[in-house]
Amino acid sequence: MGVFFLTITTALVAMGVFYWRWRENIKAEIVEGSAIEWALYQKNEPEFLDGISEAEFREVYARVHTPRFPGYALATITTFFASLPVTLGALTALLWVAEKSGIIPEPVDVADRLLLDNGEVRFFKHAPPEAALYYIEDIGGFYYFFGVLIVWLLIVAFYMRRYHSSRPGYMREEIIRSREST
Repeated sequence: MGVFFLTITTALVAMGVFYWRWRENIKAEIVEGSAIEWALYQKNEPEFLDGISEAEFREVYARVHTPRFPGYALATITTFFASLPVTLGALTALLWVAEKSGIIPEPVDVADRLLLDNGEVRFFKHAPPEAALYYIEDIGGFYYFFGVLIVWLLIVAFYMRRYHSSRPGYMREEIIRSREST
């Protein structure tokens, strides 16, 4: 398990470094694009930019034109794997409490109920009770699978909500919004 987390951590660090370098390249392109756009607005519609400095315009341009999805995708994936040990620990504790409180029956009790009069299990043709016990113990994996899946869906829902709530509008809308806020 340690090798798995070490491998994933290494991959996430590599993706983070790649994302950081990509983002620096994008910033350089954004500065160049904002200078060109500023010149076009000054030439064609100078009255539209009244009350906005070139630095404010550059900020608005960067907010509108900087790609946001790769950062959110990297944050989501990182949160998936950072939450995995906590999720598995919480699920283990929850299953232990559920078994001790009787919410989930003990595997021995379930295996005993599945035996017929002649000592065979209903869903196995010829299996000893020990085989039924191992099978019932493995059903706990069902809870782990769907528990991790639910946590991951909550993480995706959180980041999707955040991504869409902070989405910028079109350039003209953002300039008007920026002008109104100052």
